[in-house]
Amino acid sequence: MADRAAARAVDAEELFFDALEGFPTVTMYLKFAFKSFQKQLAYKFEYFVGVVNGLLFIFIFTSLWKNIFDSSKASASSGFTMEGIVSYAVFAMIIRISMSQDDMGVMGKIRSGDIAMDMIKPYNYFGVTLAENVGGTMFHWFTRAAPILAVCLIFFDVSLPRDPVNYMLLAVTWTMGYLIYFMVNWLFAMIAFWVIETFSFQLMKYGMFTLFSGGIIPLDFFPDFIRPAVAYIPFMYILYVPTATFIGHIGHGEAMGFILFQGAWVAALGLVSALVWKAAQKKLIIQGG
Repeated sequence: MADRAAARAVDAEELFFDALEGFPTVTMYLKFAFKSFQKQLAYKFEYFVGVVNGLLFIFIFTSLWKNIFDSSKASASSGFTMEGIVSYAVFAMIIRISMSQDDMGVMGKIRSGDIAMDMIKPYNYFGVTLAENVGGTMFHWFTRAAPILAVCLIFFDVSLPRDPVNYMLLAVTWTMGYLIYFMVNWLFAMIAFWVIETFSFQLMKYGMFTLFSGGIIPLDFFPDFIRPAVAYIPFMYILYVPTATFIGHIGHGEAMGFILFQGAWVAALGLVSALVWKAAQKKLIIQGG
């Protein structure tokens, strides 16, 4: 039975890619994404550990908020109710899991020198890296985010929004946030072209992401004098905006303004990523010469 199912899957894959023969570039990137998805299937134990860890973190965060949240004071200053903050804690963790990316792969290739082989191959390495991350992300969507969401809807006091507009806004803000996250990881990986030891830079990135993305503490609870500064760095647009928009904490009209900011960050980081990659290629050639 297992062999037959595997054979059917292979046949379906071949038919799918045969249908895209007229689009060679799209087919190439899809193949990289598909292979990345398949690669993740080899780590079944890590999958179960990831699900348990995700549920554990959600339990911890929701328990903490229930114990320390004073609905009368906090709702006046932040706009959250007890139910709202619990929903935020749950969905922020699920969205964070759904955005899982390999932020060390490119850096590892740079440090080992394997990046040179990718540079001479007839494809855009930035696009291939994005495709591989998308494939891994889809795996995390189906094997971690979806099961955790199902458990949370049953055992935690949360529910999905009823307004279909929330789901459309989530699709847009999640996609924008994902691209921002990918390019932030890409730019920090590029540091390895110029610096031998990158641990301190990675630590700085993780710290800023944890603090300013809103994954643990919603930005509404930040002091008033910090919020304007946080709005002009990319991290809040990765997790806070998709989560707050999805649960309705950010209204539909206000969400459009945030989407424009996300689009501006995608364009700006895309330009910087291209320029840094061009400079990195010259740096590698100089070192090789």
